[in-house]
Amino acid sequence: MARGLSKSRLIEWRQCPKRLWLKIHRPELIETSAETERGFQIGYAVGAVAQELCPDGILVDADDLRGALRLTKELLVNQPGAPLFEATFERDGVLVRADLLLPETGGYRLVEVKAATSVKDYYLADAAIQRWVVGEAVSLTGVDVAHVNNRFVYPGGGDYRGLLTHVSVNAETEAIGKGIPAWVSAARNTLDAAEPAIKPGPHCNDPFECPFIGHCNADKPKAEFPLAAIPHLSAAKREQLEVQGISDIRQIPNDFPLTEAQERVRRITRNGVPELLPNAAKALSSLPWPRYYLDFETVSMAVPIWAGTHPYQKLPVQWSCHVETQDGRLTHSEFLAAGQEDPRRAFAETLIDSIGTDGPVFVFSKSFELGRIAELARDFPGFAGPLRAIAERVVDLLPITRESYYHPAMLGSWSIKAVLPTIAADLNYKTMTVGDGGEAEATWLEILHPATTEEKRRALRQELADYCALDTLAMVRLAHHLS
Repeated sequence: MARGLSKSRLIEWRQCPKRLWLKIHRPELIETSAETERGFQIGYAVGAVAQELCPDGILVDADDLRGALRLTKELLVNQPGAPLFEATFERDGVLVRADLLLPETGGYRLVEVKAATSVKDYYLADAAIQRWVVGEAVSLTGVDVAHVNNRFVYPGGGDYRGLLTHVSVNAETEAIGKGIPAWVSAARNTLDAAEPAIKPGPHCNDPFECPFIGHCNADKPKAEFPLAAIPHLSAAKREQLEVQGISDIRQIPNDFPLTEAQERVRRITRNGVPELLPNAAKALSSLPWPRYYLDFETVSMAVPIWAGTHPYQKLPVQWSCHVETQDGRLTHSEFLAAGQEDPRRAFAETLIDSIGTDGPVFVFSKSFELGRIAELARDFPGFAGPLRAIAERVVDLLPITRESYYHPAMLGSWSIKAVLPTIAADLNYKTMTVGDGGEAEATWLEILHPATTEEKRRALRQELADYCALDTLAMVRLAHHLS
């Protein structure tokens, strides 16, 4: 029986035949991560702008694919000069929907719209499948990939001309297209056979995160301290250990070649005793008071909504700061963006007012906060002096922690979320509605969405306030532990 395929199913088959087989035969096993869902939402937003940039375009809107095929044929006959969105075609049982089909002299230009800021290698197969199917039904003048132009600066007023850069992939897709009939045949053979016996490996995340990773790893023994917790362990060395049947850090032989940092993790994990060296206390004791513990949250959008910003710019929307005095008093202040307007000026102004002029400003991984401070100083010259003065006071707790502290339960990670449970079990990100930076950004995007109610926004802002405050309180507790 010839099975129906689509562009996405062929792409899934090329990544891993087992992925396609499971998608069709065991769809209940799909586990889509929040990060993947966010990627879908970004793609939808960019696709909507691509359509808006063709004001005379017509969306092929039908209840089902057969209806979309029929409507596409009618529009090609009755509206030959109109751009088409989601035009639907079929060839040899392979269905595709074209993002943009733009009329030109002699035919149509096929455009695949992508939310990335460059043409990725794997986009070529994607576009080639589109070309192979669509090109049988209409005369194609060329094939483009339209990607986000990260140098575009949004002027405001809904003007997104220049957001997308069109890159011709005509020659590449023509060459790739010659092999597509073989892909189709092999994909159908996969679906008509038993579940492929393919072991998990690098392909599980290349080029996309597979939604069946959990299923494929279900029977794989889980080590208490897996080799993945050895920092920067090469694939070759990991394979060398696995061939010997070693899956747990504690099993690594003493004479196995490791770097100094890797050996430290192996030694502490095997001993089962955390290590805290005195150099951290020495470094911290030399610092003056008051002490500020600062954390930023940002939002990044493929389609900017605030004038003067560019795609994927990390825009600061929230800060939290705990202030500790020498007598042990602890106070907290914060800023959260309000409303739909650009919050950066208010962010900078309130930050300057709250941080004061003396005392160290602790952060965790300073490149992030320093990068945002530098951008604010650039975009708001009137605040440049005080902002740069804050930057000069920044003290990064991450390298201090990495050099002086390790607990086996950190599993090779010195992120604040890995360190905190080992020093302050009463503070727990897992009890938070918003538990990490990715969730925080997604929450901010929900707040900024026009359809979100004011009541919902208030609840979301409280969740963000709680999360960011925990980040800075965690740094306070970490500094106490290191001291």
